Formats: sequence, structure tokens, C-alpha cells
Amino acid sequence: MIKSPHPALDLSFMCPRKVGCGMIYWNVETTGSYTEDCKLGGQYGTEFLTYIGRHPTNGNATLLGCIVADMDGHPATGLKIGFMAEVNRYAMGLARIIHGPGSIAENLASAAGGEA
Repeated sequence: MIKSPHPALDLSFMCPRKVGCGMIYWNVETTGSYTEDCKLGGQYGTEFLTYIGRHPTNGNATLLGCIVADMDGHPATGLKIGFMAEVNRYAMGLARIIHGPGSIAENLASAAGGEA
């Protein structure tokens, strides 16, 4: 039996496979509205980011790739767009902190006498 924390149990858009082993990484249903799907996909993105932030494991380091692979061929485009937009928003924010002007990388390089 799978125990929590485990993404298939803890994330609302994932579930264990009913037959065999493994997980369904993108188990979602469209609302019927592209706009609402984008919002719901964004909520799934926030849920995912919160989860990996709280559980930074080696297994979760590859979780995004598994989710994206499961999205392939899934018709709910708004859900995908909303999810990826939220993940990208977080990635841009963190990239700005690490690599942007006045960033950690720039400050470290400057302190070491080099360039970022």
C-alpha cells in the first residue's frame, strides 16, 4: 500500500492506477469552459508547486516531467495551459531572484571578483 506523502495520494489531479502498478499523473476532467479550465489548471499548478516545496525529494524532482508526459494527447488544453502557466510564473520568479540584476548569482560573482 502506498503511504502519504505520495503524489498519487496527495495531489488532486493524480491517482494510483486501478489495474497494475504506477500512477496516472494527469487525471483531470474539463469543466467545458476554456476560461474555467485555465483557472483550474492554474490551481493544479499551485497545488503541485506547494507539494514539491514541502516534499523536495529525488522522486519529486522528476515529477513535472511525468505529469507533462501524461498530458500528451489529453484533450483538456485549458487545464494544461493553466497548469504550465502557473509553473512558468514560479520559474520566472525564481530565475529572477537567482539570475536577474542584483541576483544571488550576480552578487556571488561580484564578491568573487568575476561576472555572473
